[in-house]
Amino acid sequence: MIDILEIKYAAEGLTKGELDDIWDIMCDCNREFVPPLSSRNSPTQSNLLTGRDDTQTDVDDKPYVYFEEIRKQHFILAEIEGKVIGFLTFKTDHMCDALQDFGVSNYITTVCIDKKYRKQGILSRLYEHMENKLPDSIHCSKVSTRTWSQNDAHAGFLLKRGYTLLKTLPDDRGPGIDTLYFGAKLK
Repeated sequence: MIDILEIKYAAEGLTKGELDDIWDIMCDCNREFVPPLSSRNSPTQSNLLTGRDDTQTDVDDKPYVYFEEIRKQHFILAEIEGKVIGFLTFKTDHMCDALQDFGVSNYITTVCIDKKYRKQGILSRLYEHMENKLPDSIHCSKVSTRTWSQNDAHAGFLLKRGYTLLKTLPDDRGPGIDTLYFGAKLK
């Protein structure tokens, strides 16, 4: 565990340095996502199989459109000495089309951690903050998120943390690649 790590909630007013750090991490993680962030219109896009239309193709394979969309969301940042090394973005009071039965929740849209700092408990700290340390004005008794069926590390993390697999959309991201929706009811 990193001793000098600070986890903080940031609703708006991210500094240029924080935004630059977030951009760098997103670009580095872009192709780890299925589909890549650079091929998406938004973090809550429902049709993940087709990505964006051809008129929006990023020539240099950077997640420009996705980045502009997450800038409108809430952030939880992991920082060391003012440098962002990881982040979690979310929408408050969100009703996900695929989770109508689950109801309104704080919906986690994106989680990225700088590769140099993975496997050091940062993901757990980001989720801990999301679940237990948000301001009362945006706290919600439910949290939801989604991932893909080959992302065993994230799916396993969520199950270990007490999240329930709420819905599976078969072949939603391509042949043999399902979208998995998870949720947790907080105490």
